[in-house]
Amino acid sequence: MSAKTVLFVLIAAGCASAQPFGAGLKVGVPVTDAFKVLPDPTLGVFSGESPRYTVGPYVELRLPASMAIEVDALYRSYDFRSSGLDLSTSSWEFPVLIKHRFAAGPVRPYFEAGPSFSHLSDIKLSSLNHLSNYGIVVGGGLEFNLFLLKVSPEVRYTGWAFRNFDGSQVQSMRNQLAVLVGFGF
Repeated sequence: MSAKTVLFVLIAAGCASAQPFGAGLKVGVPVTDAFKVLPDPTLGVFSGESPRYTVGPYVELRLPASMAIEVDALYRSYDFRSSGLDLSTSSWEFPVLIKHRFAAGPVRPYFEAGPSFSHLSDIKLSSLNHLSNYGIVVGGGLEFNLFLLKVSPEVRYTGWAFRNFDGSQVQSMRNQLAVLVGFGF
């Protein structure tokens, strides 16, 4: 190998590792329920059957001083059943987070915080108060490389401004905790 080839490979590798953009997929599970299902004597048994997962893409702009801005688009769906009546809705959440990584090295702890916006679709519940919501997200986790992937398990708390549902059968919970894992480049 010539000296020019070695120099080119070293420069290309340095540039590839210092890319200002990242992207990937977040998957996770809620730790707390998003809804509180209340018994209603007129409707009989009313139960929530929510899929226990969250999934969606994310993009990240890496900044100097171990900082980054991350934007996610996370999807969840919810189902409720009562005496033959099926009700459902879907939720898209859009957190916009400032992220700070604390250390350089193979495992990098980080803290993140910022606003989150949500939107409900496919609404089939009469106790809807708000189609959209906003709140604050605070979280933390670890980032490490696994071959070519950046893996980032984390815990996130979201405090929503108000309840989307506040009826006699279903109430949304304003405080939610989730465990997510990001897989990105």
